[in-house]
Amino acid sequence: MRAKIIEISHEKAVVVIEDSNPSLANALRRAVTSEVPIFAVDEVIFFENTTPFFDEYIAHRLAMIPLKTDLNIVRVDPERTVVLELNKEAKEPIEVIYSGDLESSDPLIVPANEKIPIIKMRKGQRIRLQAIARLGRGKDHSKWQPAAAIGYSYMPIYELDSSLKKDCDISPCEACIEEKKDVLLVNYPVKCPGCLEALERCRLDKPDKVKRKWDESKIILRYESTGSLSASDIFLEAVNQLKLKFSDFLNKVG
Repeated sequence: MRAKIIEISHEKAVVVIEDSNPSLANALRRAVTSEVPIFAVDEVIFFENTTPFFDEYIAHRLAMIPLKTDLNIVRVDPERTVVLELNKEAKEPIEVIYSGDLESSDPLIVPANEKIPIIKMRKGQRIRLQAIARLGRGKDHSKWQPAAAIGYSYMPIYELDSSLKKDCDISPCEACIEEKKDVLLVNYPVKCPGCLEALERCRLDKPDKVKRKWDESKIILRYESTGSLSASDIFLEAVNQLKLKFSDFLNKVG
């Protein structure tokens, strides 16, 4: 099994797993969502709450706020806890409390986005609490999942009638197209940005002139980061967790 990075940034990743099969791709998908450790709020202590929102409702919202995570802390001090404090009194007729209003005891472990709304308060209403964040994994609760919108599919292969160069806009695929007599062959469309979308539009417009098949030895894995870790760190840590599991398995059966 080989992994070819097609696109990777802080927010999203597109990876092609070659010489693979669905069971291996699914193992990597599950590692991304379930085995990568990140921080999330796990306990909330309320000292004062005069808002119309129940404590449980606010605690749930706090738990689902992605927190930036430093993997060095994960390796050095996996039992670390971080306290995020909130102490607010509404001064305006309507005041919104955002994730950026949480004050963390660790400057490295803070909300990934400061503009996530938590609650609205009317003038004079108060809330004072401590939210305790701990390390966890997605297999224990979804609040510890570092990635979202994750999925995989076989690599599509397109065969197009050569006349489609005039009938469809497939200009994003110029570097991916291979001409064979009267047929245009695209067997790795994710290499060119926008190519896959252009081919799908063409297939829907001219279904009689476009054939789509699937290469079952190449699997496209896509996901987006929630903000706790970058997409590249998620991928590397997921691979590391898989290696540890395989090594542990071999030791037990050996």
